[in-house]
This record gives sequence, structure tokens and C-alpha cells, in this order.
Amino acid sequence: MKNLASRLKILPDKPGIYFFRGCDRKIIYVGKAKSLRKRVRSYFTKTPNDTKVISIRQNMADFDYIVTSSELEAVMLESNYIKKYRPRYNIILRDDKQYPYLKLTINEEWPKLLLVRKLEDDGAKYFGPYTSSMVKETMRLLKRLFPIRWCRQSPLKKRKQPCMYYYIRRCSAPCIGAIDRKSYMEMAQEIVQLLRGRFRGLLRRLKKDMGEASLALDFERAKIQRDRIRSLEKIMNGQAVVSVDTADRDVIAYSRRESFICAVVLKVREGKLVGRDIFYPEGASDSGEGEMFSSMVSQYYADCAYIPPEIVLGAPVDEKGLLSKFLSKKRGAQVRLVHPTKGRGLALVKMAKENAGLLLERKVIFGGGEREPALLELKIKLRLEALPLRIEAFDISNIQGEDTVGSMVTFVGGKPHKSDYRKFKVLGRATPDDVGCMYEIVKRRYSGSLKGELGPPDLVLVDGGIGQVNAAHRALEESSLSNIPVLGLAKKLEVIYLFGKKSPVRLPRDTSSLHLLQRIRDEAHRFAITFHRAKRARRLR
Repeated sequence: MKNLASRLKILPDKPGIYFFRGCDRKIIYVGKAKSLRKRVRSYFTKTPNDTKVISIRQNMADFDYIVTSSELEAVMLESNYIKKYRPRYNIILRDDKQYPYLKLTINEEWPKLLLVRKLEDDGAKYFGPYTSSMVKETMRLLKRLFPIRWCRQSPLKKRKQPCMYYYIRRCSAPCIGAIDRKSYMEMAQEIVQLLRGRFRGLLRRLKKDMGEASLALDFERAKIQRDRIRSLEKIMNGQAVVSVDTADRDVIAYSRRESFICAVVLKVREGKLVGRDIFYPEGASDSGEGEMFSSMVSQYYADCAYIPPEIVLGAPVDEKGLLSKFLSKKRGAQVRLVHPTKGRGLALVKMAKENAGLLLERKVIFGGGEREPALLELKIKLRLEALPLRIEAFDISNIQGEDTVGSMVTFVGGKPHKSDYRKFKVLGRATPDDVGCMYEIVKRRYSGSLKGELGPPDLVLVDGGIGQVNAAHRALEESSLSNIPVLGLAKKLEVIYLFGKKSPVRLPRDTSSLHLLQRIRDEAHRFAITFHRAKRARRLR
């Protein structure tokens, strides 16, 4: 640390990025700064109050930095480093896979449409990113509407006979001269307009061309344009009108439950919702809302092929002015970042947030493995008001009242969340009193410092019968948390006791919900008895 202290004194007062390394030399965090000297030194203040900063300091062994010519360059470099190294304490927007793009090679004499996973500065036009299912559907639609060439040759080679796509009317066969270059490039520009969501202008041109073809008695061409018009109108009719104006904008919002986060980007083009992108950011649990939003926006648009003139945000972002300059530079025109508090903009944000909430619940229930469907079954069987994403279970362990201890284990999304496990020493009880001990540890969990540190669960599970359930509920009531449901799972009979219910609930032995409760109860028992044995061994020694 002495070496680090001396290096802190010579940090430059210039913009750039900084990165912290762990003991294994791996990068654990990357950040940008207007002044490297001020920003990096802030991590070494005597009393940091940010949990993420404290954790970074504990795991950091070294730091380094790169000076940039401007803050805008630092934003781009930070995004590249995060995607490349995936640091532990950074917010990671994307998965390991690279999302696909559609590439239209308008830099060639006879453009073609390709599916690629990397943006290049080669003069071609890129559209996306898309999800895998969306990009395939988009490709099929474009090939049906516009008979652009399928072959990947570059440049296009002339042929004597066309391929089968020409005979099924899916290719205009420029390889045999069946279409002139002017008409072919017009078709390429129509593809550009469609991919950008410009349906109205394209529809007007197609109708005009169909009318001209009819007057010229070119009925074959008129029929082709008529079929395209019908396909486009079908697409437009299936899109929701979400704005009274015809502006282009993206709407970004998110939903958060415990450590699970889902972000949604709604794409509005010409006032209609044309698509959405879905992301599950990683590493955002210890980050503030402004930092998370800022990181999501910069990472998403760093590789985005099209940036609209307005981006509607579901929350304020850190360094809004800098982020707006960064996006404006990439777009080549002004980009407005808006955080609405009323009107149509707020309605769009609510729509995006509702989408994110539904997707998040679906992912938690069905997307994480075999245990998650048990949560939904548990909610239905026990008639709970909310899905029990976070379950906290308590157990008591002692021998004839000696070395009494309590345990609390936490399961999030049906999986153990060991960083939130807690142990309790129970003092001053000479005789066994499981009910009294249960009241004590539940009260200590939900009324002391742990109440603010961990937050409330969706369900409390105790090992025992109606006595333990009543004791836990009384502790919750005294902690102003009486709305949290409490249930007890008794051993041997494996029946469930609910507070306020006279008779226990019996779930079939083969249900996944009962298996999940048993697993949580047994984990709480294991954690308690392990602590009890360690405490007793220390006393005997």
C-alpha cells in the first residue's frame, strides 16, 4: 500500500480511464474520470460509505490508468474495456455472446444482406443489435418483400444461368442482368428504410410505383408491388401506436427484485412500437440507479447501429451532459436524454417498466433451473399475495438448553444466497425454550441493524409448529413487518403451519414446492447445528 500511496500523489489531473486489479492481476473494476487525480484518490478516503467502494478496496492489489484527450474518448474506452475484461464490480449489460446485426453492403456494386456479429468500418450499413429469433424473422421478411441477391460472392460474378431463387421469385438475378443497377439500388434503399422503421414513406413509394406500373400495363410489376404493400400494411397494423407524433425515440426502463434485474429498450419509430431489446445486467446489485442507467445506456449505444434523436429514460442518469455529448457524437446529430415525470413520456416509461417486470418474473420462475417453478406452485398452493423470491428460514440448535444458537439462511429465486446467511448466539436461557429462542432471533433480525442491511423477505420459514410460527409473527409485528407471511414446517409429519390458520396444510409428498421448503428447512438446520457444534467444542476446550 505504501507504493500505491506514492503513485496516488503523481496521478495526472486529466481525463481518462482507471482500472483496479486484484491479487491475481485480473481487472476487477474499470471507471472513467474527468480528472484521474480526483477520482482515483476518492477511493482511498478514510471513511467510504459506499458498499461497492469498500469491497473494491478490500480486494484491490494495484491500479493503473490510461489518459485520453477528452471525456468523450474516456466514455468509449471504458465501454470497450468493460466488454473485453468483464470486471467483477462493473455493470455488464450483455451476455457472453455477441448479438447479431444485419449488414447491407451498399459499398458494393450489387449489395447483399448478411447476418454478422461484429461491426466494422467498411462503408456498409449495419442494423441492430437483434436477438437471435428476431434477426431470423427479419431476414425472412426482407427476403420475401425484396428479391435481393442471396449469394455471398464479392464482387458478384456474372453467370449464364440463375440460381433457384430466381425461379421462385426470391432473387432479382443481377448475375444474369435480369435487373438494372438503378432499380436494384432503389430496392436496397427500400430495405434501409424498412429496417429503420420508416414504413410510411416506403408505403407511399410502393403505391406510386404500383400505379405507374398499372398505367404502363406492366401488370406483373404491379402485382409484385401490390403484394409488398399488403405485407407492409399487415406489419403496420400489428404495431401499436404509442405516440401522437411521428418522431423516433427509444424508451429504456428496468425492473429489480433482489439481485435480479431486467432492462427493456422499446424502439418507437414514426410513433409506432416496432421492437424491443431485453437485457439482464450483471453486477448492478451494489450500484446506484443513476450509475446503473448511465452504464447501461453507454454500453448499449456503443455498438448500436442506429441512435434515435430522443432517448426516454425511466430514471435520472449520472453525468447526463457527458452522456448526451457521447451519443450525439456517435449519431452525428443532437441526441436528447429525457426523464419524464408526466404526460405521454411517463406512460411510455411505465409500459417499458411493466414489460421488464413481467419478463423478470418469467425469467426467475422458468429461466433458472428446476427449482424456480416451485416458487409459483408455492404461491398458488399457499395463496400468497406475492411470489416468494426471497425466503428467509430460521432454526434453533442446543443440547438441554446449553450452547443455544440460532441460524438464518436465505434463498433467492429458489437458490441459496450464502452472503446473507446469519448466525445468532442466544444467551441467558438455562432450560430449553425453542419458542422463546425463535422469538428472540427473529426479533433481532428484523428490528436491529440487519433490518436495514438486508431488507425484508417475501416469506419467513421457521423449523417447527404453530408455537414457533406465532412467536415469529409476534416478532415481525413488533418490528412493523406484520405483512410478511410466516409458515412453519414440522419434521416427520412434513405439514405446513400458517399463521392465522387453525389447521395445517398438507402438500403432496411429490410436489416440487414441498421439496423446496424441505431443502430450505434442512439447510437452516445444517447451518444451526454446525454453529452449535463449533460453539460447544470451544467451550469444552
